[in-house]
Amino acid sequence: MHIKNIITFLTILLFVSPIIPQQKQPLTLNDIFASNVLRTTPIRNIQWRPDSKAFTFTKRNSDKNFLDIYKHNIKTGHESMLISGSELVYKSERIKMSSYSWTADGIFLLIEGPVKSIWRHSTQAPFYLLNVNTKQISALANNNPHLRNVKLSPDGKYVGFVRDHNIFVVDLSTGKEKAITNNGTDNILNGEFDWVYEEEFGLADAWRWSPDSKKIAYWQFDQTRVKEFNLIDEMYPYNKVFDLKYPKVGEQNAIVKIGVAEIETGNTTWMDIGKNEDIYIPRIFWTNSSSTLSLLRLNRHQNYLEIIMANSSSGKSKVIITDKDSAWIDIIDLIFLKSKDQIILTSEKSGYRHAYLYDYSGKLIKQLTSGEWEISELACVVEEKNVLFFYGKKDSPIEENIYYVNLNGKDLKRISKNNGWHSAIFSPDKKFYVDYYSNAVTPTTTILNNSDGTEVRVLNSGKILALDNHNMVYPSFVKYRTTDGTELNGYFIKPYNFNPKKKYPVLVYGYGGPGSQMVVDRWGGERTFWHQYMTEQGYIIFCTDNRGTGGRGKAFKNLSYLDLSKWSVRDQTEGAKYLATLPYVDKNRIGFWGWSGGGYLTIAMLTREADYFKTGVAVAPVSDFKLYDAIWTERYMGLTNENIDGYKNANLNNTANGLKGKLLIIHGSGDDNVHYQNTLQFINKCIEINKQVDMFIYPNRAHSISGGNTRLHLFTKITDYFLRNL
Repeated sequence: MHIKNIITFLTILLFVSPIIPQQKQPLTLNDIFASNVLRTTPIRNIQWRPDSKAFTFTKRNSDKNFLDIYKHNIKTGHESMLISGSELVYKSERIKMSSYSWTADGIFLLIEGPVKSIWRHSTQAPFYLLNVNTKQISALANNNPHLRNVKLSPDGKYVGFVRDHNIFVVDLSTGKEKAITNNGTDNILNGEFDWVYEEEFGLADAWRWSPDSKKIAYWQFDQTRVKEFNLIDEMYPYNKVFDLKYPKVGEQNAIVKIGVAEIETGNTTWMDIGKNEDIYIPRIFWTNSSSTLSLLRLNRHQNYLEIIMANSSSGKSKVIITDKDSAWIDIIDLIFLKSKDQIILTSEKSGYRHAYLYDYSGKLIKQLTSGEWEISELACVVEEKNVLFFYGKKDSPIEENIYYVNLNGKDLKRISKNNGWHSAIFSPDKKFYVDYYSNAVTPTTTILNNSDGTEVRVLNSGKILALDNHNMVYPSFVKYRTTDGTELNGYFIKPYNFNPKKKYPVLVYGYGGPGSQMVVDRWGGERTFWHQYMTEQGYIIFCTDNRGTGGRGKAFKNLSYLDLSKWSVRDQTEGAKYLATLPYVDKNRIGFWGWSGGGYLTIAMLTREADYFKTGVAVAPVSDFKLYDAIWTERYMGLTNENIDGYKNANLNNTANGLKGKLLIIHGSGDDNVHYQNTLQFINKCIEINKQVDMFIYPNRAHSISGGNTRLHLFTKITDYFLRNL
């Protein structure tokens, strides 16, 4: 062949030959747990400006360890740096900013320094004030790193915080500090929650500025009578003991009081919450006036809720609205209209959580929503348009969409456009919102929308570039029926090269607790990546929400009441039976894993339904609900003296003899939530009856079992256990 012809041939070959695709790589545990390559980077710390024409947010600068503050112009989309992290210096040391907030006039910036976690929600940190005009920086409380619940007043003249169990305020014009309470001790907590309130009512901040900035309403806890649980640190020659006030089932809780303090005088008026000390006050709210404080009061059984209005000057109070349930009542938030003496709240009294409009006398004005679907949470009200925005599940119980409805109960409309899970930050004038959106196949995407849901612009696509290097597989959702005809939701994650003619082992992931949902159309992050990794090892992943879980109405949820093992175990077994009908499932190789309540469920499946499950890994499990905290457990199980059989049936120590397969139990010895004693007592029972169980303890790790190299080590161990035994 002549050289000219060879060149022509090679040229033609170049254009007609298919491009060889890039070789996809398998995931590694290092990718998932020891690097940032698979993590999303959504826009963080968004703060709307008062005029709604812009918002500010933080971005990591070139140092990566420091944050800069940027401004986003709503009209143009232009972004400009307002504050460089390199400018934030106090006494020659750079401030490592965690978050920030603006005064209403934009003159002062309150900066939170390096954060240290206390419990699940609570943190402590040093705080600084930056004068944006002069660039001068001052430290609150002499740069004390233990400040908690730090907040600017609505008028921007003061900043308040909690230190040493007391509340303080600082006048920004003078820098003078003033104590609002002075009796704080390890047993008397002002403006901060005790452990169990924080964990089970989901709040860390226990004080509220009044609308006029002249008063502070706060919780005070006297936990003198609460028994202590010892957390032991064994990493010293002589161990160290931390005494945690932790009310277990049936034990005494802290005594709670609600006070309103005047900033000028420092005097506190105590609100009348009744003489019964065995109650809960899970929420307080200022109404549309600084003269009236609203409180929620729950009985010990948590099945009777009262909405109370209290005069903030005299403390006199009256009950205006009540709600009750045959099982329990979940905590609600209220919205108080500013222009009228009216309240919007949610209730499940119709069988599904819906919105209701009341006046201050307790008269029902209008039920705003109805039907066999649930509202998840109230978002905000636009009084000028008589519209309520809320999150709900009208279109699907596995999604979280944004809706609005007129305050006359008409014109209900969904505004979120994409199917999946949404969370919004509305502008002050409610004409815009920033939408954090994701679904099972889409990482968290940040979008600026008009209030009708139309997109203005994508702020952050959420794209994870490293995913292009892998053959990704994601959850596919299914519905199936149990043997008694009940429809349950579930999902599969199957191997990328799935062959329906093969037989696969299945790893079931479960939680199953009251009102929970694992089967949701939402980005799963780390857990989804590990499940993908297991599909690459040849497993199918399956998950189902049993009866007693959330999103499907009160009757469905209430089935978990008084016995947390009954329907969860029954329906997870139904899931295994469903799997056994599938031609590509090896029914003799079904495993189960879960964390916390899911760890409890794992042991329950391996001891009660051992014929269906070969191998299990239980992380941080409860074994006996009498060992867990009073608020959570009594809400769903009732009081011990009233439900002896329920507590006995749910106790895994009573079912340990049924264990047949391989079981690994993992726990952190520093778990403040589900105490390590749960695992020890179950292991002790297994020793007594000569049942072999594998166990691994993470020294001093808390309930999340994290920090440093911990997660990589943990999931390497879980992976190896299933590879060897399933």
